[in-house]
Order: sequence, then structure tokens, then C-alpha cells
Amino acid sequence: MFKKELLLCALFCIAGSIFADNIHAIIEINGVTINGGSVYVAVYSNENDYKNENPYTSFILEPVQTTLIYNLELPEGEYVVSVFQDRNNNGKLDTTIFGIPTEHVGITNYNRRGAPLGFNRLKVHIHNDSTRLVVNMGRVRPLGVI
Repeated sequence: MFKKELLLCALFCIAGSIFADNIHAIIEINGVTINGGSVYVAVYSNENDYKNENPYTSFILEPVQTTLIYNLELPEGEYVVSVFQDRNNNGKLDTTIFGIPTEHVGITNYNRRGAPLGFNRLKVHIHNDSTRLVVNMGRVRPLGVI
């Protein structure tokens, strides 16, 4: 009986130490159209996963306000948050034949002018509790267009 209790106690301690390193992050998404289609959010933790569209985590939010707040626990590290609002509810980001999104999008550290470039230009560092990741959504403007 004592061995089972000791083993159970050790498992709880190990599990607690694994999850204790997570940091409370707040994702703030601005420019949402109320009732304008679900908001798809993907969080990427490295360049390779970003290139291959393999998110660390993803979720869907309902557009009940123009600014959406989502609380998330993440390990310390570098992340890119990518968001789009699915206006026609087909479950994917629609684009022109040139690959320019026709639906509102947002990515951390991206001003929606031209191509968003790579992970290293878009990443934000999560290093302490209550880190706020702000994503501003809107239409992509090709370079040269004001």
C-alpha cells in the first residue's frame, strides 16, 4: 500500500513540474466583424511547423465582439499567432488566384502589406506571465497599394 501511495505522489510531483513551466499568455484579436464568420486561430512554435502549417495548437472563436480575448498556457519560447475570419463558413482561408487572402487575416508582427515573410520576422517571445499577443485583423493590401 505504501509503495502505491509513494508512486502516486511521485507522479503528481512530476506532472506538476511539467505544467508549472507554462506561462499565461493572452491573445488579443482586434478588427473582428461581429457575426461575420468563425475566427480561426493557429499558434506556431517554430519555423518548420509554420512553413508546413502544422500548429502547436489551434482553436476556433465565435465573433461576438470586435475584440476577442483568449487565455492560453504556453511553454516559454517563440511563437507566431495566425488568424483569419471565415466569412463564408467554408472552413478555409479563401484567396485570389495570386494567393492574396480575400478574407480578413492577422498575424503577430504583420501590418498586412505584401507577403508576411517568415517565422523569424513574425515571432513574439513568451517569457513571463501575462504576456499579451496582439493580432490586428483586416484585408491584406498588396505592396504598392495604399
